[in-house]
Formats: sequence, C-alpha cells, structure tokens
Amino acid sequence: MKVLVIATPSTLQQTLCHWFEGRERAYRVVEPEHVQSLGRSDLDGHVVVDLATLEGLQRGTDLILSGEGRHHLIELVETSGCPFVQLSDGRVFDGDEAPINHRESDSVQPGSVTGARLSAVEHLLERHVPSHVILRTGPVFSNQSDNFFVKLFRRLLDGGDIGLNSQLKTCPTHVTDLARVVSGLIDQLACGANNWGVYHYNSSGPTSAYEFAEVMLAFASQQLDLGQKATSLTVQEAGVRIDPAVPVLRCEKILHDFGIKQLPWRSFLPQPIKLLCENHPA
Repeated sequence: MKVLVIATPSTLQQTLCHWFEGRERAYRVVEPEHVQSLGRSDLDGHVVVDLATLEGLQRGTDLILSGEGRHHLIELVETSGCPFVQLSDGRVFDGDEAPINHRESDSVQPGSVTGARLSAVEHLLERHVPSHVILRTGPVFSNQSDNFFVKLFRRLLDGGDIGLNSQLKTCPTHVTDLARVVSGLIDQLACGANNWGVYHYNSSGPTSAYEFAEVMLAFASQQLDLGQKATSLTVQEAGVRIDPAVPVLRCEKILHDFGIKQLPWRSFLPQPIKLLCENHPA
C-alpha cells in the first residue's frame, strides 16, 4: 500500500517520510494548495494521511487545507474507497481549565475555535469515509523554529527568572514518536487490519510547563555552561504554559487494537536538546 501525504514542508512530514523510507514504503507528498489538482487515479492503491490539518491548528487557528480542497479530497476518497488517516488532537474536548484523561468514547465538546474546527473535520470524515482512522494526539514538539519546545529552550538560555504554570497537565509528543505510531498504523492497515474509527495516542507522562522545563534545563545543563545565566524556574499560575494546551488522552484502545505502546516523552528529549545546544552560539 502506497501513502499519499497531505502536508506542508515540516519536521513532522520529514520524520514520517523517513519512517516510510526505512520501511521501504512508497509515498508521495502533496501540499495543501495542490490537493484540488488530484484525480481519482492519484489515490488508487493508496492510503491518504492528512498531516496539514493538525500542523496548521497546532500553530494557530487556521486550516491550511481550504474548504474546497478538503471536500474535493473527501469526494475522491469516498469514490475510490481508499483508507484515510486523519491527525487531530485532544482539543475536541473542553479541557483547557481541567484536563481529564479522555477516552475515545467520550463525547466531543470543544471549548475553543480550534477544537471546533478539529471536531468539524472529524465529523466530515466520519460521515463520508467508512475506512477512516482519526488519530488524536497531544501537543507535538520538535526542533522546528516556531515550536513551543524551541521557544522555551531559547527562554531558558536567556537566563533569569522564568514563571511557569504547574497546574495544567498535558502529554507532549515528539514528532519521532508520533511518526512511529502513524507508520505502525499504516503497516497494519496495509496487512488487512480492519480497525477503523477514533484512536488516541500521546506520549506517556502527563506534565506541566514547569516540570517539562525542569527536565529540559537539566539536559541542557549537561551540554552547555549555564552557570552565568542564573536561570531559575518559579511556579506562577499565569506563567508559561505548554502550547497548545491539549487535554491528556487515554491510549489503551490503540494498544489493544494495534499493539502500539506509549513511550515516555522524556526519552525523546536528549537528542533534540543536544541538537539545539550544538547549534547555539558559544
């Protein structure tokens, strides 16, 4: 089974394609603005994976894939009968103030514009594409320049006192972990797995911005001399939060149906921090 990836150039797109290459799986990347030029023959023998929606809505509130492009793609998928994997996140639940460990069976109740847009995309897929997988995740982090992870790293290196929220919990998920999961889903769909519907995957270990920054600072201190920066972390209710604030998701269903286990976000921190430190001017 080949893969048609709808995505803009990004770390997530590159990482997922690297997984495909390692699995010797053929793929093609189509940017959102070119979706309307696709025909039914472009989808034959493919599974479609939409990364663009999640990436756009984790960076802001805009849908990168236009309404016309999305409906054109759904019509093609509906008539061709090919599988569709849609990435979404936990903001389809209203968890900004009190995140809960949400199950796939919980009622969708978005509490934000972004959550409502994700929910609308999910409903469109559910109505028109029987062979679909909606994969909800947490806040995705990478070394991409506009990522909250990189912004927080730069703030740590600036030094001084940094106020961070310690109450709101989420499960940051590195692009490598998410790409591993998406590739694993496609491997099993290609082998005839008949598991359709909504699934949750975020890395294990609910954490706050304060706890996340503590671990980041510890790893960065092993690579750089931060003694002169006098960086200190303090708890502030109105302090920095992990962005976007995505409620914690329970992930037992994906383990039961696909055998995909959660990995801790902490295990993915050393390498990206090492790369950021290496690129940091002395």
